[in-house]
Amino acid sequence: MYGQIFKEQPFDFTKHSTIGCGGVAKQAFYPKNEEETRFLLDKQPNGWVAVGNMSNVLPSDDGTDKTVICTKKLTEIQPSEDTVYVSAGVTSGALLRFMRDEGYGGAEFLAGIPCTVGGILYMNGGAGGKYIAELVDRVRIVRGGEILNLPANECEYFYKNSVFMRTNDFILGGNLRLKKAKKEDIEKSIKSWLDKRAHLPKGKSMGCVFKNPAGYSAGELIEKTGLKGLRIGGAKVSELHANFILNDKNATAREITSLIAIIKNAVYAQYGILLEEEIRYLK
Repeated sequence: MYGQIFKEQPFDFTKHSTIGCGGVAKQAFYPKNEEETRFLLDKQPNGWVAVGNMSNVLPSDDGTDKTVICTKKLTEIQPSEDTVYVSAGVTSGALLRFMRDEGYGGAEFLAGIPCTVGGILYMNGGAGGKYIAELVDRVRIVRGGEILNLPANECEYFYKNSVFMRTNDFILGGNLRLKKAKKEDIEKSIKSWLDKRAHLPKGKSMGCVFKNPAGYSAGELIEKTGLKGLRIGGAKVSELHANFILNDKNATAREITSLIAIIKNAVYAQYGILLEEEIRYLK
C-alpha cells in the first residue's frame, strides 16, 4: 500500500510553501482517500505533519524528521440534504467553482485566499470579518486511529483558532452549511471579495503574519512603528501592507523569524501590545 501512495522523496518546502523557503522532509505521502490516510497515520514512528497549500506556514530551514502527509488528493465535494461535505484538500478556488456551477452560496469570502479547506478548518480562517466557523456543521477527523465527526460546538472555534491547533487530530474534511443561490448572485459576490483583496501585496508571502489584537489592526500598528520596508537578508516587511512579510531575495526561515521578532518587540515597546502570529511554524 505504501508504494501506491508514495509520491515524493524528499519533500522540498521551498517548492511547496507560498513563502518559498525551508528545508526538506525525508518523505511525503499524498493519500487519495480516508483509508489510505488512516493507514499512513498509524505507520509513522517519527510522527507526521499535515500540509495543504502551505499558504500560512513557515517551514524550518532544517526541515523536519516527521513524515509529510499532503491533503492535495483529498478532493471530494459531496452535497447532502442540508450540508455540503468538502474534503481537506479542496482549494478555495475549486470550492467556489463548485458553488457557482451547482448554485450554492455562503463561502464567497474565501475568494482569493490561496488555501485548502483543511487549512481553513484548522485555523478558523476567513476574511473581511467572516470566518469558516460560521458555516461549519461538523468536521471529519482522524483521532487515535478512529474516524470521527466532530460537531461544530466541539471544535472550539474562536478568532483564528480552534481545538485542532491543540490536538493531534488529522482533518479529513468538513460539512458546511451552504445555501442554494443564483449563479449570477454568487459570481457577483465572488467578484466583490476578489476586489477587496486586489490591493494586497503580490509575491512570495504567508499572507497576514499576525492576528489583529482586539480593537486594533496589526498592519497599522506595524506601520506606525516605522517598520514598512525593513529588511533582513532576503526577507522584507511589505511597503504595501505591513502585516505581510515578503520573500523577495531567497530569504531563509531564520531571516523571516528574526524579522517577526523585531516587529513584535517594536510594537510591544511602543504600544504595550504583544502581537500574536497567525502563521504556523513547521519544524
